Formats: sequence, C-alpha cells, structure tokens
Amino acid sequence: MTIAIYLGAVTLGVICLALFVLAVRRLLGRQEQIVTVMLQRYDDRLAEFAQTLTDALNQPLPARILAAISEPPHSEPEPVGHGEVMRLLEVARENTSADAAVAIVADANKEPVLATVGLSQAEAAQVGRLGIPDYRGARAIQVAFNGEAQSPAGSSPIRFGLAVPLLDPPHEPGMLAVLSRSPDRRFGDPDITSLEDAVSGTKNVLEGSLALRAADPVPERDALTELYDRRAFHALLDREIGRTRGAGDPLALLMLDVDRLTTLNAQIGYLAADAVLAEIAARLRNVSGQRDLPCRIGGGRFGVLLPQGDSREAERLFERLQLVLRDRPIPDVGIVSVSGGVAELMLNDDAAALLGRADAALGLAKGSGRDTVVMAGRR
Repeated sequence: MTIAIYLGAVTLGVICLALFVLAVRRLLGRQEQIVTVMLQRYDDRLAEFAQTLTDALNQPLPARILAAISEPPHSEPEPVGHGEVMRLLEVARENTSADAAVAIVADANKEPVLATVGLSQAEAAQVGRLGIPDYRGARAIQVAFNGEAQSPAGSSPIRFGLAVPLLDPPHEPGMLAVLSRSPDRRFGDPDITSLEDAVSGTKNVLEGSLALRAADPVPERDALTELYDRRAFHALLDREIGRTRGAGDPLALLMLDVDRLTTLNAQIGYLAADAVLAEIAARLRNVSGQRDLPCRIGGGRFGVLLPQGDSREAERLFERLQLVLRDRPIPDVGIVSVSGGVAELMLNDDAAALLGRADAALGLAKGSGRDTVVMAGRR
C-alpha cells in the first residue's frame, strides 16, 4: 500500500513537472511570436517611411522656391523696401542683444529718413535730432544718452548706443545703430563686427536704392501685405486720437507680433517667410471689422486701430485671428502663432503713451509664452 502511494506521488509529480515545462515553453513561444510580429510591424513602418521620404524628395519644389533658386541674377540691385530695412534692424538688434535699433539715411534736399524698432516716438525723435555722426574714418562710434526722452511704459530710458556707417562713399554714410536701456551695458568689438556683418549683407542693395530717400505719402500701403504701412499707421493714430477726443468715443489699439519669426526665417528663408507674413496679413484683414484699421509696422509686427472700439473688442479681434491661424495651418509651414498687446485710449494719453502701453503689454505676452494677448492696465 505504501509503495503504491509512493509510486502514485512520483507519477503525479512527473506529470506536474511535465505540464509546467509545457506551459513555460508555450509562454516563451507566445512571447517570441509577439516580438516577431512587433519587429515585422516596425520593418513595415520603416519601409513605408522610407518610401514616403523618397516620394517627397522626388516631388518638384514649390513654385515660389523654384523661382527663387532658378532666377538669374540681376545686373543691378533691386530696390529695397521698408520691410527689408526693418528686417536689417531686427537682425542687428538680435545679434547684439540690444533693446532697440535705428537706421538713418540723409538726403541733401530732405529731412533724414528714420526707421526704428523698439523705440517710443519721443526716443525716435531724440535719436533723429542727433543726426548722422562724423565718423572720420572710425569703424564705429559709441553714444551716451541723458535718458530724458519718454520711454515706453515699463521700460528704462535709452542709455547707450553703438553706431556704424550704413553706406559707403560717395553716398551719405547714414547710420545703423543699436541701443541699450541698461546703465551697465557697454558695446564692444564683437558688437561692432555683428553690425558690420549685418550691413554687408544688404549694403549693395541699399546703395542702389532710393526707397529710403523717397517721400512716402500718407496714408500708403505696404507692398508685401497691402495693409497700411508704418508711416500711415502713425498718421492714422494721430488722426484717430484727435477724432476720438472730439467725439468722446473709445479708441483701442491692438499690437501684434509674429512669434519666432527669426527662427522661421532661418528655417524656410526670407522669401517663404515673406509669403507667410502676407498670408497672416490677409487673415488679419479678413477678421478685422469694417471700421478697424490694420497696419504693418515692419518685420512681423502689426498694429490695428479700432475706432469706437474698446479693449474688449480688440481682445475679440485677437481671438478671431488666433482661431483662423490655428484652424487653417499655412501650407508648407504649419501653424504660426502671434502675440498681442492691447491698450485703450485714456484721458491724458497722447500717441506715444497709447503706443507705449500697447507695446509694453505685447512684451508681457511675448514673455509669458507667446500665442496670447495681454491687456494694458488702466491708470
């Protein structure tokens, strides 16, 4: 009896061991099958990606890019527009980590022509009154300011500047300058080299152009976007402030700036980036109200005056633009965002004060992550 029980236990143990081994083998076989299937799917997707990439490389380039790279060089430089000058200022400001930039070109028969970024109207007027330095063979000239000119709200006054010649003889030398609001900032040789490099890329075009010297009638349209240009913007701003004072109506200003435009220029080139700016301007025009006055101030910066509109209406305009940019990605580029700053005309505001508060709100929007709008506080 004992032997029978012993044999039965041994037999049962052998059967259990066999079943365990069989289960382990089946489990390992299933895992191997899963790994095989996953590897096969990976191979299939890799092959699909390779085919897609090959097809894309074999497709013809977009017409605007093909035209840009295949167009024969011109024997004479093309005229430069205000957009190119503003782009030069943005590059100079970014490469030197400055707070503002200015270009001045003299004309023997007219007042010097001034283009700026990052300056209030009062500051631009102060810089313009300085005129063009007498370089006398110097590569660059440093300038210290007394800080008396009214700066944009929330900003320190301009303290120091660095200027280099914009044009070569026999042309008037002109001036390209970058400016700093920091009392501790001093410009050095690397900054001079950065400005010279920025100028060298556009000097031939600038010297062959009369665009900076020609009178710009007001109001005028920006050639790229067909919106009112920078001069028209300032003229319209003064006009609407005067009209608003007389009628007792509200007036709001929405300032817009295309996010990461410098990165976009580097990724797709200036020609394609200009097409993006034109598309954004078209969408801005479509979502603006009948009384609204959209303008291109320069580079990727836009301003919209809202006569008889308050800050809430300006905010809704930004939201409409934001929606059409998100819902309809720009072909070959994708979704492009903008940041906005809104200010409403206050009792004692002049043009510089209203613009300064809107610019300050825009700066806060850019600093808080972009793709948003900030309302300037009431005083």
